[in-house]
Amino acid sequence: MKKEKEKETRTSIVQVILDDYEHGDTDWRKYPNQGENDGKRSIRIVQALYDEIGKTELNRQVLELQARHLLQDGKGQKISGWYTRGSELEQIVYRLSDIPQFYEMDGRVPKYERYFEPFLKLRQELQELRERQQTWKPWINQCIGELEKDLEREKIPKICKDGEIKEIYFNTLAGLNEIEEPVSRRIFSKKFLKNSKSFQRAVQDKIISDARKFCQDVDADEEVMGNDEVLSEIGIETYHQELSVKGSLRFELAGNKIDTALFAYGTILNAETLKYAKLLPEQTIRKIITVENKANFMEMSYDEGTLLVYSHGFFSPKERLFLKNLRECLGEQGAEYFHTSDLDYGGIRIFMNIKEKIFPDVKPLAMDEETFFKYQQYGEKRDEKYLQKVRDTDVPAELEELKDCILKTGCTIEQESMLF
Repeated sequence: MKKEKEKETRTSIVQVILDDYEHGDTDWRKYPNQGENDGKRSIRIVQALYDEIGKTELNRQVLELQARHLLQDGKGQKISGWYTRGSELEQIVYRLSDIPQFYEMDGRVPKYERYFEPFLKLRQELQELRERQQTWKPWINQCIGELEKDLEREKIPKICKDGEIKEIYFNTLAGLNEIEEPVSRRIFSKKFLKNSKSFQRAVQDKIISDARKFCQDVDADEEVMGNDEVLSEIGIETYHQELSVKGSLRFELAGNKIDTALFAYGTILNAETLKYAKLLPEQTIRKIITVENKANFMEMSYDEGTLLVYSHGFFSPKERLFLKNLRECLGEQGAEYFHTSDLDYGGIRIFMNIKEKIFPDVKPLAMDEETFFKYQQYGEKRDEKYLQKVRDTDVPAELEELKDCILKTGCTIEQESMLF
């Protein structure tokens, strides 16, 4: 059994006074602003105190402090605290306004300073962090604001308890605020944290949590948007962004005109291609279908006038920009836009994201009541918590039918079921 730490033996009545003063949760918090009208406190003298300091020594110290007017003295037992002056005490009475002198005599750092020093230091560090940038992205500004709110509640945020981790976190926030283009996770970490693995090892989980909480482009639900997708939204690439397409897409790249119709089974446009490809005005696209799942995308055959695009869940910022540019390029050609997805909460959210950020007039494909009941035998039962998320989601009119099917049956259907 572990032996408890023994209480340190006190040798002076000043230590007793300061221990009494610091014991509560009120007086010591007023320390810097205490004045003459703050009142008095009393300490009963019990045998244990005499045993601890020594009766003769304790009495001597009390008489000395009374002579210096640091303890109440005067005529009568109640005023002086003595039963028999110089030999038998009932109590001592001290003024709160004299506490600074007692601290000076004991050489102890005031509890106020001991307690609040970490908060004051962190507050200063947060101020310095804010001053590192002229403006902050709204979600990062909220991250810093949350730390400041913790300080107001006299709480040191968990991420700030370790000095090294705190520095990495602050530098990460500053780096994320600075980048304007997506950057590889390792490159970001090396540039802003001086080590290519520091971000992933030290603060990645915290940053993902922050983004889910504060970034409006990030879905808070882990079942809907994975961690890699969250990082992509805030500018950190954990994989090479690639857009898989099937059908005719015409663009110019490095002086060459390219038509992806030559690749009858589809092709992949990497991140650099997405960045530098110049879309040509002469397109033959009449319909664009975005597909959530890779197996379904691969099974869908090439159809002239239709461009199939694999979404892998949520499109990344770079992919969204490319597709928005394509929509502008098509202009008034009368192209139609469709999305096909899992018949579940995630599929609904992906559709809504595409509608909001890429193709405002997108329509659901194979996400209706007829399709749902056709493949219901392959459905997966969902618990009430999941169904409540669906119930609480304000879906566009085009998806009300799917929402009702999920809530009525209590199940969802993965898109791959449609390949059987």
